[in-house]
Amino acid sequence: MSKRTKLKDIADRLGVSITTVSRALNNKADINDETKREILELARQLEYRPNSLAISLRRNNTVPLVGVILPIINHYFFATVLKGIMSKAHLHNSLIIVGESLQDEKKEKKILNQFMDQGVSGIIIAPARNSNFEENIIPILHKRIPVVVIDRMYDNYKGNYVLTNDYNAAHKAVQHLLDNGYKKIAHIGSVDDKSIGTERKRGYIAALHQAKIDINEDYIILNDIDNPDLAIEKGFNATAKLFELPNPPDAIFAVTDDVAIGVIEYAKENNISIPDDLGLVGFSNAKMSNYIRPRLTTIEQNGFAMGQLAFDFFNKASSSNGEVFQKSFELNLIVRESSVQKSEV
Repeated sequence: MSKRTKLKDIADRLGVSITTVSRALNNKADINDETKREILELARQLEYRPNSLAISLRRNNTVPLVGVILPIINHYFFATVLKGIMSKAHLHNSLIIVGESLQDEKKEKKILNQFMDQGVSGIIIAPARNSNFEENIIPILHKRIPVVVIDRMYDNYKGNYVLTNDYNAAHKAVQHLLDNGYKKIAHIGSVDDKSIGTERKRGYIAALHQAKIDINEDYIILNDIDNPDLAIEKGFNATAKLFELPNPPDAIFAVTDDVAIGVIEYAKENNISIPDDLGLVGFSNAKMSNYIRPRLTTIEQNGFAMGQLAFDFFNKASSSNGEVFQKSFELNLIVRESSVQKSEV
């Protein structure tokens, strides 16, 4: 792996001083034109990026700068992840810069390039749904800059990560519904083909198979739920489709709490009693899940702890000799009114 190119690398290759290189790159007039041309050409070949942060922190160059990229900052889960990261960064006198990819891998790439230009000490990233590992992450790893992946896993990724065991959590949610007498369980899921959508659907299917219940494909509705502002609407519309079936479900496992709130809204408008007519489990334990009525049974996804650990892994990776740090959180089921008789809560 190659290290980030420095002014000294260019100066040594051309046999000139670092000052000469710096003045050439800043287009100063007192540099020989041929020397300037050679410096600029070599800088291009070596993919030199000016470390603008180093200029501003020249008097305190020990301050780590960590770039954090999240798909959607105003999403409850990602907001709590960021709070966890910030809490640890404060304790370690580190600076955090944040980028929002909006689930766009090209925007994600642009932000990563900007972070590199700022001379970041490391990257903590929750990848966009279509994030390109080869184009977006490999170049950073080649610079020996620590990367910690959170929430969504790349295929065959072997580096630092902090994830949740979505498969086990989904299995636990569906098993809870089965234990409370529900048999016709539907899943409103995500089209995400990486860990989140795939693993939660896989856990749902495994729990039904274990209970020897045949999978009804009509009971599985997958949506693009990346935009939290639209997730409630997607949950509402998916529930409407499920209740247009000749034999509608008696329970729903929703891929997120926002989707589950859409289910509740549909039930209220159509006089469907939750939990008597329809059991419901969500995912993430967003604040709203404890305030909506009926209160929502959900999987607790501890974003704050994940964010803290992601920063810890960055710290460890920064001082280790290639050691890899990985953690997959097991998640708890928070039982509330939406999945059991109220007298049993």
